[in-house]
Amino acid sequence: MKKIKKFLLTIAMTMIFSVSAFAASGFEFILNVPFGINWSIPTGELKEKRGLMGFDAGVDAQIGYMISVKDGFGISVLGELGYSWDMYGYTAGVVDVGGGSGSSGGLDIKTKERSVSFSFHSFKVGLLPKFNIGFGGRHGLAVGIGGGVKIPVAGQIKFPDNDESLKATRKDIAEFLSPSVIGYIKASIDYYLFFTDNIAMEFGLYLGGDFGPKMAATAGGFGGNAFDFGLQLGFRFGPKA
Repeated sequence: MKKIKKFLLTIAMTMIFSVSAFAASGFEFILNVPFGINWSIPTGELKEKRGLMGFDAGVDAQIGYMISVKDGFGISVLGELGYSWDMYGYTAGVVDVGGGSGSSGGLDIKTKERSVSFSFHSFKVGLLPKFNIGFGGRHGLAVGIGGGVKIPVAGQIKFPDNDESLKATRKDIAEFLSPSVIGYIKASIDYYLFFTDNIAMEFGLYLGGDFGPKMAATAGGFGGNAFDFGLQLGFRFGPKA
């Protein structure tokens, strides 16, 4: 009888500890607002090309599940959906041919610097796994790395040198840009300040890269990628690590 009681007690304690170990697992939802700057990396065959500083902002919803691995550590598997506004800037040398001056005549060939900026309103979809670290009490930290695609639904191309501006629909983007989506990768580090066991304020930093489209060859063949850096603020709804 004592052996049976001991066995049942062992089973009960194992179940209690198992429940405790995974008590922090659960549904996770994060709503945040990222905003920052980017530096463009131009591609294409234009001469003397260089990148300019641009900007990005948006609203992201990250939805998924956090699995508690042990006390103070959990892994989140999160899908990312959102809206993104991105502006990229470039300059490039454009050959300008004019009539020669003086008695020798001939052609006057010069390379002039021209600038252009692209801005896109995009729907974002991706995957962002996170490693959650709990410090006890009201404090937590999460490190994430992931990626996805931004699907531009509207955009604008500006030529500041001559004040020209062209608006683009999704149809225009699909026709004149290749590819017509923007791939992205992102790494983030977030600090959580918990108000309750399941609600926290988020303060974070992110680093990322955008693999931007370029214009079709018939439209100049230029475009580029970008390096992103910024802040993100938001709210997290889910269990502590």
